[in-house]
Formats: sequence, C-alpha cells, structure tokens
Amino acid sequence: MPGRLLIIIVLFLPVFTFASDESGRGDVVNLMEQPMAVAVSDLKTLSDVINNVSNKRIIYTGEQHDQFAHHAIQLKVIKGLHAKNKRLAVGMEMFQRPFQGALDDYIAGRISEKEFLKKSEYFKRWAFDYNLYKPILDFAREEKIPVVALNIRREIIDKVSKSGLVSLSGAEKKEIPGQMDFSDKEYRDRLIKVFKMHQNSKDRNFDFFYQSQILWDETMSMSIYEFLKKNHDYQVVVLAGNGHIQYSSGIPKRTFRRNRYEYAVILNDADMERNIADYIFYPKSMEGVIPPGLMVSLKEEDGRVIIEGFPENSISEKAGFSSGDVILSLDGEPIGSVEDMKIHLLNKKKGDTVRVKALRKRFIFGDKEMEFEVTL
Repeated sequence: MPGRLLIIIVLFLPVFTFASDESGRGDVVNLMEQPMAVAVSDLKTLSDVINNVSNKRIIYTGEQHDQFAHHAIQLKVIKGLHAKNKRLAVGMEMFQRPFQGALDDYIAGRISEKEFLKKSEYFKRWAFDYNLYKPILDFAREEKIPVVALNIRREIIDKVSKSGLVSLSGAEKKEIPGQMDFSDKEYRDRLIKVFKMHQNSKDRNFDFFYQSQILWDETMSMSIYEFLKKNHDYQVVVLAGNGHIQYSSGIPKRTFRRNRYEYAVILNDADMERNIADYIFYPKSMEGVIPPGLMVSLKEEDGRVIIEGFPENSISEKAGFSSGDVILSLDGEPIGSVEDMKIHLLNKKKGDTVRVKALRKRFIFGDKEMEFEVTL
C-alpha cells in the first residue's frame, strides 16, 4: 500500500428489534447494542502504531492467511520495529516446532530456498501459498532475524481433534505443554460458533475440537516463552491468524500467564469490537505474486505423481498429456511428490517454458517415456 497506512475505523450499525405498539401507529424500535464510534482525529498512521507498540516485549500481528495485504502490513511492522531494535525475532504459526533447524539454517544462509522448503515440509504442512510469506522470510534472512517455529506437529493436532488428548501416546505427550488452561468461557463460546460453521460439525466431537484448539494455542505460547527465556533481551513479533490472538484469548493471555511480559495485539480486517485488539488495520486489497502451474489435477501413489485430470483449457492437456501419465521430471529434476513440483515451479513466471518428462502406460506396446514442453 503506497505511502503511510491509516487505521480506518468501521462503524457498527446498531441492532434493532421491531414491534408494534398498542396504538398501532407504528413500530417501537429498541436499541439492543450501542454503536461503536471513534474520533477521526484519533486515527493513527502505521508509524504511530509502531511507535506505540515498540516498548512491548511481544507484538502479536494477525492475519487472514490468504490475504497478501495483511502480510504486507506484517512486514512493515517487522521492518519498523527492527529499525528501532536489532534484537528482534519473528515467531510464525506457519512452521512446526520439529522443523526449527530448517528455519535456522535458511536464515543463516546455510541452505537454499528450495532446500529449506523441502526440509521444512512447507507444502505438506501449511495449505497457503508460500509467496504470501516469502517477502517476510527474505527480509529475515537478509537481516539475520531469528524466526521461531511456533506450531505443534499437525499429526498431533489432527489426532486430538478426532479422538481427544487421551488418545496421545507417551511419546506424543512429551511434545505438548505440561500446563494448559481450558477455563476461558468466552473463548470457548466463540469456538463453538466456529465449530458449527464447519460442514461436518455434526459428525465431530466439539470437546475434542476445543482440546485441539487449546493445544494449538498453548504450544505456540510455550514456543514464545521458551525463546524469550533463552533470549532475555529480544523482542518478538508473532505472526498468527486473527482467531489465535483477538481478544487476547488464544496465544497472548497464555504467554502472559507464563512470563508476565507486556504485549500488544494488532489485527487486520477484524470486526470492531471492544477489547478485540489494541489496533486494527483495514488495508486495501492487493494481489501478490502467484506462480503459474501446469493446470493438472494430481495424485500421489507409491512415490509417483500421476495426472488424474485437467481443468478446462488446460495448457498441459493442449501440450499432449493424458490422464494416467506419471510425471517423472521437470527440467531434468526428478519428481517424486506434488511438493517437488510446487518447489520447482515456485519461481517460474508466466510465459516460461517447462520441459516435462512423463511415463505413459500402454497395455499393448508397453510403457513409453515421453517429453513435452509446456509454456506457462
């Protein structure tokens, strides 16, 4: 977003109920909720916000994961705070604790971006385009800013969500926090609403879902606590989904319980409600860099990547591919997973040409290796 960013305040309309009065002359309007308002003179610039939060040990900066504009705000917050304090770290929900070593190696410059994405299992463990976070990680690598993997292994969250904490093995229990707080009723009530929005909620157990959410929050809180315990003079910017930090219920209060450090909460595109955050940004929508793909539907089977089908006007289908073809290599690089393909195509641009070697199964004449050129 060019220039300085303003925090734009959205006014909530009041909620009304309507009922006819006894005279029958009209409707009685009962104001059920006070409308929210703010003095225009109190609007803050991004610089104002950075100055105001710069004395906090932890600055939580929220996001809707798929919004490039939110990540642009996060990067501006990181850059602004880093200009004031070189002892700055970034904690990221997007990476899981067992892969901290891959993050450390990448930030230190010991491995390439492709090696980092492979070793961190980014495309297997986080569903969102890497380009959303690439500018943040590029800046951290350039400035040697420590990046902390906050999240718990997805396998554990999935298991708890389906069968509860009691289902964890002894080894798995060693990966979870020893102390977890389930007592926040308001947070629980909000999560009930989230749970009911899921299409398959009727087939799932809310208590298990709630346990998995608390485990998620408590693990990220523990990761922040452990980093600051080892690095007493550091300040941390935490990047996480709005839901994990709004009202301070998810991560912030749990970290405060552990270390009593002062913090600030910044959200992006959140509803304006009392105590939801210290600051809310409403940035203009922006389009980020999204690498072109081969326009194929894929499945993995026994270490092979197989084409299942094509969308309409697929460039790969036009190039000569057929359903059932096995992708062997891209530009000479062996392909053994969809992850391999995503990593290879990450820095490609529209108009680039990719050499694709494939194996076509043939019942009569035997299998045949084929090579195609696909213009993205």
